[in-house]
Order: sequence, then structure tokens, then C-alpha cells
Amino acid sequence: MVLLLLALPAVGHAQFTCTTNNGTLTITGAVGPAGAVSIPAAINGLPVTSIGDKAFDSCTTLTNVTIPNSITSIGQGAFRFCTNLTSVTIGAGVTSLGPGVFSYCWSLPGLTIPASVTSVGDHAFYDCASLTNLTIPASVTSIGDHAFSFCAHLTGVTIPACVTNCVW
Repeated sequence: MVLLLLALPAVGHAQFTCTTNNGTLTITGAVGPAGAVSIPAAINGLPVTSIGDKAFDSCTTLTNVTIPNSITSIGQGAFRFCTNLTSVTIGAGVTSLGPGVFSYCWSLPGLTIPASVTSVGDHAFYDCASLTNLTIPASVTSIGDHAFSFCAHLTGVTIPACVTNCVW
């Protein structure tokens, strides 16, 4: 496993820290100005396939993030405490949202979970105070414990019948 710091011409001019694993990259963090950030699908010819645990944890300057189709998993607490995050676009390759992935994202009004996602982790949207509406696609079979606890303005959640685990 190698740790890389890569400067990219991404929106917001963020630099990403990455680890390599069997020819793929995991984003482990960002350095520099955030604002609107677009995660690249590949860096130096290597595909970016995951966002690691706590990669953007407490990045209060992050306002928007675009996640490409090459990403298959978003780790535990990856965007936790990104208190100014207002927009998230998740690519169609993501199959799992880790525990606490968007917890404490107080400014996030909503997001679309793509049909590729099969599991939503414990506390995934915990205390997302601005979250108002969310549709869970039929592909999701498991929603972790307290995934939506303390989402004070959540007025509507559509949960598919195939979900086998969900503790509000």
C-alpha cells in the first residue's frame, strides 16, 4: 500500500491523498481549498474505486461533491461533519454507503441514492438537520440502525418492500 498526494485540476483545486491496492486507488483525504469537489474516475492511469473511511471528515469548507461511476464504495464517516455540504451527486457504480457516511451534514437538503446501492450503513444520515426528502431505490435490501435518527425536517422517506433490516 502506497500513500500518494496528488494535485489535480479539480473544481476547488483540492489535492487528494490516496492509497493503492491491487492497481486501484482509494481516496483517503483532501488537502487545500474544498468548495465544490469532483472526485476523478482515474488518477495517473489508475482507477479510483473507493472513498476511504473519514476521507473528508470534518471538511467544513466542502460545499458540493461529485462522485464518479468508478467508485463502488464510500467508507465509514467519509463525509461526516461536512456541515456546509449542500449537494452530493453519487455515481451509478456505488453499491454501499458506509456507516455514518453523511452524518452531521447539517446543510444537506437531500440527495438521490442511485439504483446500484444495495446497503445503507448504520447512522448514514444521522442528524442531517436539513434533510427533507429521500427516496431509497428498490436495490437497497439493508438499511442500518438509526440511519435517519435526528433528521428533524425529514418529512418523507420511501423505503422499498425488499428492505430486510431497518431500525429507525
